[in-house]
Amino acid sequence: MTVKHIVIWTLDGDDSAKAEASTKITTLLTSLVGKIDTIRTLTVGANGIWPEKNSDIAIVADFDDFAGLETYQDHPEHLAVAAQIRELVTGRTSIDYEY
Repeated sequence: MTVKHIVIWTLDGDDSAKAEASTKITTLLTSLVGKIDTIRTLTVGANGIWPEKNSDIAIVADFDDFAGLETYQDHPEHLAVAAQIRELVTGRTSIDYEY
């Protein structure tokens, strides 16, 4: 089994502010690859269509198991990134599942 970790955020501001926040979030999250060894894959993407009804940006990451996800969640590098992301977003939802 593998664990899929998906987090989706809503950003505040106009298109320019959202684009700037999306770029920063992407940079922050992708910087974790290679620093946290339990990350198997990690992609970040900004919404591409229907901005009036969709969220703005998402991360999709894979881990070997829930223990690996917990290691990621508790890692000091992730905690620092998460704190910075919280300052940029107005809403968050997530799901973690085995497949």
